[in-house]
Amino acid sequence: MRAAIMQPTYLPYIGYFHLMRRVDVFVFLDDVQLERRSWQTRNRICAAGEEQMLSVSLKKHNQTDRLDEVFLNDEGDWRRKHLDAMDNAYRKRPGFAEGIDFIRPHLTPQPDQKLSDFNIAIIEDAARRLGITTLVRRASALGCGGKRSEHLLAICRAVGATAYVSPTGSREYMEEEGVFRDAGFPVAYFSHAPKVYPQGFEPFVPYMAFIDAVMNIGFAGLTELLADA
Repeated sequence: MRAAIMQPTYLPYIGYFHLMRRVDVFVFLDDVQLERRSWQTRNRICAAGEEQMLSVSLKKHNQTDRLDEVFLNDEGDWRRKHLDAMDNAYRKRPGFAEGIDFIRPHLTPQPDQKLSDFNIAIIEDAARRLGITTLVRRASALGCGGKRSEHLLAICRAVGATAYVSPTGSREYMEEEGVFRDAGFPVAYFSHAPKVYPQGFEPFVPYMAFIDAVMNIGFAGLTELLADA
């Protein structure tokens, strides 16, 4: 049984769902420290052919707080600004009605909402609409110890995995640490080659938040892209 482990990021790029489709169990790594200015709290959309960054607002927290311990800050209007940015960027695109109807409920303020819950809710909702049936778990519910590779291996064992599928970005430190190698636990490295879809502008801008594809080609179109990946 193949497992993948990823932090719950805000509006992840298409490759996130590509990886989710390729494994039997997908674990949200929500028990690690929040990183400043990371994809945990921000992502990009394509506005008039250029990247536009959208960032969520957080309540005051300690630098050592984990993802599942940090709360969203709704004293400002960042949610409305994100909706306005998407409206301005995509209102003339074929998938706009479907995309805005999908994201609007998630960008409606909710009392005492944690960052990890917010991101995971968006990802799980999108995965359902993409027909992804992979079992999902949260690392915070597994109670696994260890740091870095040791933590990942403990999670794999906790969910009964027999192989780990890792993004290529982790390869260097995983091979340097050698935890999986020493344990004889199989690892395959995953990479996602962006597929071009119509954005209304040229040249194509890759690695946008998945909502960019939804707004342009709808969930049906994105499902086809993932099937061909």
